[in-house]
Order: sequence, then structure tokens, then C-alpha cells
Amino acid sequence: MSADDINEKIDYKKEESDCLNNLLVDENYYSWQLEDIWNMGKVIEIQVAIDKCKESILALEETSEEKRLLVQRLVKLRLRLQEVQELEIYMDPKKMKLVQSHKFVSLSVTQLKFHPSQIYCETCCGLIWIPVQSCFVCLDCEYISHGHCLNSVKRICASIMVKENPTYILEICPEKSLGNQNYRCAECKADSTLNQPLLCDYSGHYFCSECHWGSLSIIPSRVVLNWDFQGYPVSKGSKQYLTLMRKKSILNLESINPKLFSFVEELAYVKRLRSNVMIMKEYILACKEALEAKLLRLLEDRQHFVENADYYSLQDLIDIYNNDMLSYLDPIHSQFFRHITQDCLGCRGKGHVCRLCGQLPEVFPFEVSVSQCDNCRSVFHRHCFEKKGVVCPKCAKDKFVN
Repeated sequence: MSADDINEKIDYKKEESDCLNNLLVDENYYSWQLEDIWNMGKVIEIQVAIDKCKESILALEETSEEKRLLVQRLVKLRLRLQEVQELEIYMDPKKMKLVQSHKFVSLSVTQLKFHPSQIYCETCCGLIWIPVQSCFVCLDCEYISHGHCLNSVKRICASIMVKENPTYILEICPEKSLGNQNYRCAECKADSTLNQPLLCDYSGHYFCSECHWGSLSIIPSRVVLNWDFQGYPVSKGSKQYLTLMRKKSILNLESINPKLFSFVEELAYVKRLRSNVMIMKEYILACKEALEAKLLRLLEDRQHFVENADYYSLQDLIDIYNNDMLSYLDPIHSQFFRHITQDCLGCRGKGHVCRLCGQLPEVFPFEVSVSQCDNCRSVFHRHCFEKKGVVCPKCAKDKFVN
């Protein structure tokens, strides 16, 4: 290549660079271009970039590669402008839109807690095309909507129902007839005769195909009555409500279905461990070393385990069914047990001596090998207390004195 050819090529490249306003057109152009555009957050900034891009396009030859790339950039700029304008329309100064008690904010695909290949608007059931349309998600119930569909949202946020009345329907599929619903969708009130009505297995109501997408969910009533963890079709509203309620400890199995403990061994074992934890709690709260070691904090993920022994959340029952609960609770129970009976002299000093045999070591009410008097709660070795004709010495003494 001659020196004239080299100089001509350099001049051509310089002219190209001036026409493109110093845009870098190389093998990394696409990634640079995309990052540059999506970092723009103001309408004025994007509009200036569009005007400059137009001028650069007009200054180039009709069929050049650079012009094709600039046209692509112009399209992306206009899409970004549409999105930013939509955000300014639908978002308040605090970047939150309140509709039917939903707290909507605009999120990108990477900010979602889930990453589906396609995202659909729960208001119009249409596909949300992320590069063009903004995706608004409720911070509480994860309701998803187009920005332009927000004013058409009819479903009240499930978090409101959870706060006001956190209870379950404990009747298995309490089906209501379509006549009781005036042949309309239970949620949007659309005429159910237009589409095939769909039954929600949780609420027993019928819904249209826009409010019932066939989502499967574990039904609390089927769990506590039949120990059935199969997923059943529920409406979108019920799905969101059940998701928010999953960790609420409101199921008292002793009052709902006490026979369940006889049929499910794992459940009975967890019940015994929880009863022991409640007894151990009294020792731990009175122990300075245990408080400094923050032993009770081991159960902070399930706070209700240190508040009572009777109430369960639906997630607790799911974990028991999946054998995940024992791997969580057993090590904590063992650590509490070891601290009280072996490691801590103060806690060991609060143990009981069997009044029937008087032999050491001390016994504790949460041990498997002990029995307690139902009346005075005195603690004995089980083999001592269950002998024929044995009565509690303390109760017998009190009865004699009285």
C-alpha cells in the first residue's frame, strides 16, 4: 500500500469520526451503545441525543454501515424516550404509584425476584415487552402491570387482607354456585358466560380466564384436614394471598384437627421438640451466659417457636412434610439441651432430684426419660413414677397437711 493510499485512508477515517460526533463504531459498539442509552434518565437529555443522532444520519451517505448503526441507535433512543415519558406520567415524586392499595414501582427484569422468559400484565393479560413498555410491580403482593394499565387495576392488594383479617378458609373447596355470583366473575365482575368459568379451589368462587390463570397452590384446608400437599388451581388473587400468608403462624392444629398428630409421626415429633423448647426457654431466660450467647436468636427465623408450642404456619407444615423441619429444629434443640444439662453449672443447678428414688444425676422436665405430676408438676424418673401404686409424694404430703 502506497503512502498516498495510507494518507487517503486516514483522511477518510477522520471525516467519518467528525460526522459521527466522535461515536466509537467498533466491535463493541452494540454493548457500548446500549449502556449509553439506558443510562439516560431525563427527557431533555434523550431528546438532545435524538436530535444529534438525526443530524449525524443526514450527514452520512445513503447506504453506509455507519448510517445503519446510527438508525439503530435512533430507534433505541426513541424507545427509551417513550419509557421515560411513561415513568413521568405514572410515577409520583416518591417513585411510587398507589392503586387499590397496591404500591407500584417500576422495575427492570433484573430487579424482579423471579426471572421468567415472558412477563404478562395481570390487568390486561397482555405481554409486557420490556424494551418498550415499563413493568410496574407491587412491592407487597408482586402484582405486575403495564404502566398504562395501572388505572384499570381492580384487585385490591392482598397485603391489605392479610393485615386486616389474617385467616384461612378451612373448608375444603367451599364451592359457590354461579347463580350466587350472578353469573359473573368473583373479582372483575365480568359476565362469566363469555368465557368458561374457572373454579378457585381455595375460595370456592368462579373466575374468568383473566383473573384465574390456573396457578397451582397448596391449600391450607387440605393440609390440616387431609395432610394433602398437592397443588390445586387457584385464582391470581388467592395465589397472592396464600403466598403472603404462608409464614403466618395462625394454625392451631390441636383445635383444628388433633388426630393429625396420631397419623403423622414427624408432626408429633416436632410437637414434642417445640414443647421442650418452651420449657428450655425458662432456663435460658434466667441464665446470663445463655443470654450473652443469644441462644434464643437461633430461632429468630421462626419467632413463634419461642412464643408458643401450638401454632404453626403453613410453611412449617410444608417443611415437616418435606423433612426440612427436623434438620432445622433438631440441632437447635440439641444445643439448648446441651447447654442446660452439661455446659452451664447455673442451669444444671436448677435441675430436679427424683423424690421417689433420690438418685443423681438431676432430671429435667424436657427429658424423654422423665414424668411430671399433672397436679404439682414435680419431676420424677419415668420408671419410678410409673410403678404400680406410686403417688406423687408432694401431692400426698399437701393432701395430708390439709
